Amino acid sequence: MYLKFLGASLIIFAAYTYGYSISSLYRNRVSQLKELLLGLEMFLAEVNYGLTPLPQAFMHIGHKLKEPVGKLFSDAAALMQKSRGLSARECWKKALKNNSGALEFSRDGMELMDRLGLVWGKGDKSGQLRQIALIQELLRQALREAQNEYQKNDKMWKYLGLLGGLTLVIFLL
Repeated sequence: MYLKFLGASLIIFAAYTYGYSISSLYRNRVSQLKELLLGLEMFLAEVNYGLTPLPQAFMHIGHKLKEPVGKLFSDAAALMQKSRGLSARECWKKALKNNSGALEFSRDGMELMDRLGLVWGKGDKSGQLRQIALIQELLRQALREAQNEYQKNDKMWKYLGLLGGLTLVIFLL
């Protein structure tokens, strides 16, 4: 009797944990998009007011942001400092590829991140600032969509996990 109760409890707990982990993917996407927008604001401040070189600006931003977005900026800075022959775009693309497993962005979000790499160190200052402002607006739109998805799917996945576990226990009894 106790073993059945223990087994049923473990099944329900595992199913709820599975639903909760899927729900956390949506939450992580929202927080990472917020961090990225904050990082772009920091970058604009570094470039506008500090006249900081790109690798140093990325390093400062990387230390101030939370993982994995902060690590993305730090890795790009490290690549820029180590490999002098690579462009800022190539370093950004390598850092993005190295950190893609930890980032919870959708396909569109990853395309925006890749597109952001086209901006770094290319053209004059005002052109870069206009491009970054455009990408910021696209990221704000992606953030709104991610927040809507999170609100829509958060409770659903948690309840689905719990109810799925309960259903499985009922079938097994």
